[in-house]
Formats: sequence, structure tokens, C-alpha cells
Amino acid sequence: MSLTGTALAGPAGAVPVHHVVKAVAFRGTYKGNADLLIDNGSVSIRSIAGTGSNSLLGVGRVAGKGSASASAQCDPFTGTGNITGAHGTLHLVVTQSKSTGCSSGESGPITVKFHGTAVVKGGTGKAKGAKGTLAFSGKLGLGGTSGAQAGPYTVTITGHLSL
Repeated sequence: MSLTGTALAGPAGAVPVHHVVKAVAFRGTYKGNADLLIDNGSVSIRSIAGTGSNSLLGVGRVAGKGSASASAQCDPFTGTGNITGAHGTLHLVVTQSKSTGCSSGESGPITVKFHGTAVVKGGTGKAKGAKGTLAFSGKLGLGGTSGAQAGPYTVTITGHLSL
């Protein structure tokens, strides 16, 4: 037998060779701390770090960074991140057009409710070759609305991936 294009040629004729795509449901919950710098209408999300678990990779960590404007009470944000577990890693990208963070106020201690989608850009281990979009939503507590701010967050992440 010889390999020709995407078919195996053999005595019985050509047999297509297909990569098996498996769809899997994904659900994860994480909690941790976020570190932001809010300065003159811009927000630098310096780090997001947390622990939790998900249905594909097991117990592990989530980490990321990003940026946003701080021009209104609800603003879009962007960023990159990873979800790492005992069975591999997922690489994620959040785009501004698909995410929003809304502050509970303009000063003092605030709660930021956020939601959006993250595009999966591959992975390792059980997540090798992963593609898809995951929805996320959560809450972040901050002591104020300017300067260096850090606070606890919780997030739930759900969706379907193709592996």
C-alpha cells in the first residue's frame, strides 16, 4: 500500500483517511486574585491567577493578562490566558468585541461583573489541537477605581471544544 494525498490506495481501492474530531463539553470554575492598574481611562490587567478545576483537564490553574478602557461604567476588555490542569493546557484569547466588565460604582469599594467569550487557540495533553469558543462570567472585588488595585474574583467557564 502507498499513501496518496488523503486516501490510502490498496487492492480494494481508495479509502479516505480522516482525522477524528471529537466534540467535548467543557465546564470549569476558578477563584483567585486579579491585579490591575487603573490610570486615566485605561486599565492594565497585569495578572489574573487562580485555582479550580474543569471537566477536561482536571484540577489546576488559570492565568492571564489583558487591557481595557475605563471610559464608562461598562467597558470591553481583551487579553490572553491559559488554563492548566493535570492533563494539559488550553491557550485562550479574549477579544474586545466579545467581552464586557461592568463596575458597580465610580468610587470606593466596587464589584466588577464580567462576561464574554474566549477563543481556544490550541493546547497540550488532552487539549492538543483544541478549537472552539468558551463563555465565561464572574465577579471581581476591588477597593477602588483608580491606581493599583487587587482583589478576589470567581469565574465560571463553559462551552464545547473540538479535539
